[in-house]
Amino acid sequence: MDYTLRTRDAWRNGNSRKTNMINAGHFTESHGRSFPTSKITSALVNQYAVDLEESGMSNATINRCISAICTVLNHCAADDLCGAPPKFKRRRESEGRILFFTKDEINQMSHASIDVFDRADLAEIIQVAAFTGMRQGELLKLKARDVDLSLNTIHVGGCPDVETKGRNYRSIPIHERIARPLYERLEATAPNIRVFDDWTTKDQLLRAFNKVRRYVGLPEGYCFHSIRHSFATWHAEAGTPMRTLMGLMGHRRIETTLRYAKVTNKASIEAMSAI
Repeated sequence: MDYTLRTRDAWRNGNSRKTNMINAGHFTESHGRSFPTSKITSALVNQYAVDLEESGMSNATINRCISAICTVLNHCAADDLCGAPPKFKRRRESEGRILFFTKDEINQMSHASIDVFDRADLAEIIQVAAFTGMRQGELLKLKARDVDLSLNTIHVGGCPDVETKGRNYRSIPIHERIARPLYERLEATAPNIRVFDDWTTKDQLLRAFNKVRRYVGLPEGYCFHSIRHSFATWHAEAGTPMRTLMGLMGHRRIETTLRYAKVTNKASIEAMSAI
């Protein structure tokens, strides 16, 4: 695991380094850091998965932990540090329900941010998130140079310091609802200044967001990332073609985008009404 963290680029420098350490670390905590790789068999990993299940982990989390084992063994095998690993079974995952905010709920949180908590900066980042579908990390990395007001476009990714989760560039048209706050933030701003420099870390933003979410009466399951789900769900309900939505969201697989077509039953009701 240590060798992989030192030498595998995606683990050494990637945004998911901490997550990979946690997922791989579950195995070393369970079996010890000196456990021989030759003894990591399919049967042993199956029992390891059962142990994780009994500790309360979901199938999705268990699969991430198994994938971390595979990544370490395959990486080290490629460098001749161990033998090629066997195939490990994955568990079937439930798609789960995608949580999203309505436009009224987004507006309620925006108003509460200003009127109750005196945080216009929070209201603005909530609105921009809702009408661009950008991830939290992408918003916090967004710089003035990435917003072209003359073309009414936000450029996401494409530069080494603005790498997206999917490592792919995309452009998002600027909705009229967020044009004014963006213009005010970018006026006389240097190209390399972050658009939302009010926030220094994700945790700082999440703490402020959760206060507002609780104030308007929304449950714990709704998080900042749910705003991104809202953007996709609104588009799906409006009939946006899935390939277009795929591009706006920056998804690498159409199957990921198609999940939003199932979130609400609006299309089903309209289809039944048509006959």
